[in-house]
Amino acid sequence: MCPPALAIPLAIASTVMATGGAIMSGIGQAQQYRYQASIADQNNRLANEQAKDSIENTNLEAQRRGRALAQIKGAQQAAMAANGVDLNFGSAVDVQKDTAMIGAEDLAQIYKGGNQRTRGFEISAFNYRSEAAANRAKASGALINAGFSAVSTALGGASNVSVMKKQGY
Repeated sequence: MCPPALAIPLAIASTVMATGGAIMSGIGQAQQYRYQASIADQNNRLANEQAKDSIENTNLEAQRRGRALAQIKGAQQAAMAANGVDLNFGSAVDVQKDTAMIGAEDLAQIYKGGNQRTRGFEISAFNYRSEAAANRAKASGALINAGFSAVSTALGGASNVSVMKKQGY
């Protein structure tokens, strides 16, 4: 047990240290949440870039498929014309229509797949934005909680000092 003359100063010092510790703990938590928010912000930017790349890659793939389809159509028409087939009648028309239909289906699949990939990246970007916002809110909450904890500690310490004074320390 400490000498009575030191009891009140030690209680005050203990209260000050505990109050400071509560504040520093809250600041540390807030910094950690802000760091996590900055990581989520970076991931959001990367997911948005991936979405843009996905759109560009889809369009390039569709262009390549369109060029390949045009080459196939040209080769079919040249072969039929070289063999004396009338391109505007009968089976020749059916072959050209089938080629166009299959090409359109291919392009539709390319765009569908590209849209699905892009949507996945956009959903990820949204999730990262939400995560960043939640972490910023947690950072604010940690600071508010630290403030309440510090005030509670200070009031508890003041109450203890008051009791000690009444007891004659």
